[in-house]
Amino acid sequence: MSRITIKDIAKLLGVNPSTVSRALKDHPDIGAAMKAKVQQVAKDLGYHPNYQAINFRQRKSKLIGLILPDMNMFFFPDMIKAIELIIKKNGYNLIMFQSNESFEKEKECALVCQNFGIDGLLVCLSRETQTLDHFNVLAQEKIPVVYLDKVIRGTNNATVDIDDFMASFTAINHLAKRKYKKIAGGFGSNNLTLTQKRKAGFKAALEKHQLVFHNHLCFHANTIEEVKKQFTLLLQTEKPDAIFTMTDEILAGVIQVIHEQKLSIPEDIAVISISNGNLPYYLYPKITYIKHSGQFIGKAAADLLFDLIDTPTTVTKKQIELETYLVELDSC
Repeated sequence: MSRITIKDIAKLLGVNPSTVSRALKDHPDIGAAMKAKVQQVAKDLGYHPNYQAINFRQRKSKLIGLILPDMNMFFFPDMIKAIELIIKKNGYNLIMFQSNESFEKEKECALVCQNFGIDGLLVCLSRETQTLDHFNVLAQEKIPVVYLDKVIRGTNNATVDIDDFMASFTAINHLAKRKYKKIAGGFGSNNLTLTQKRKAGFKAALEKHQLVFHNHLCFHANTIEEVKKQFTLLLQTEKPDAIFTMTDEILAGVIQVIHEQKLSIPEDIAVISISNGNLPYYLYPKITYIKHSGQFIGKAAADLLFDLIDTPTTVTKKQIELETYLVELDSC
């Protein structure tokens, strides 16, 4: 059965289509009796507005794009939920893309978003991304882009992230105050700005407490399997007093190795991590962490995006840096 249109209702009632349209919109020029008649017929026929046609006339797709580097189970689910809530609240729909940590794939995703005619875009950059040139075409079409969590800062870039330096600094400062001296570090890809900042905060906290930075006690890994391999090799060389992990994914790999090596936390090795805040409570003992909320990042980024869509010339704070904080549990 074909879609029921305003013209169908108008023909059935013997009135002008514009009368039906205004009656459905509760226009004051249309009498109460006509409104009731139109709305009843529309209900009986199962009429629904053609939002595609409405959006075409308004030159809006009502679509928001989201490009993620992967779909890991630790951080992104809470972030996506928060984004979806804001998008639905504003009457939009979300389309998601995954770059698989590939710069070339990310460029393809940006092109598809342009072809879809999205009204705004949220991007968490891949580990390979070093430039934002592939998003320039969206800017030229006045489509706002907000970069979240994994970002490249720039004068005109709209970004939402955390103070990565201070997050790791706080973690190492906490360990140092508890007299841990030989501190290892598990980090992500060194191409990422956030990795560089978190490692810088790690080193700065060691320096503050006059502790030695042991390069051989630090490793970089992109997957849980890589983490397990790297950390196993590290333990064969020298056992640290404590280890800091910069993400939940790295934490998961480290914890597996600790249990495989039959080490006790915190008696044999203390553990602290930057975390979304879910995984630490499912481990034994519960892991002390620096709270980095995917929910807060997602909400702040979506709110900023709609500010840029609705009032682009009045938004002054385009770079938002959310606070992190220490949650003391049982692992150090």
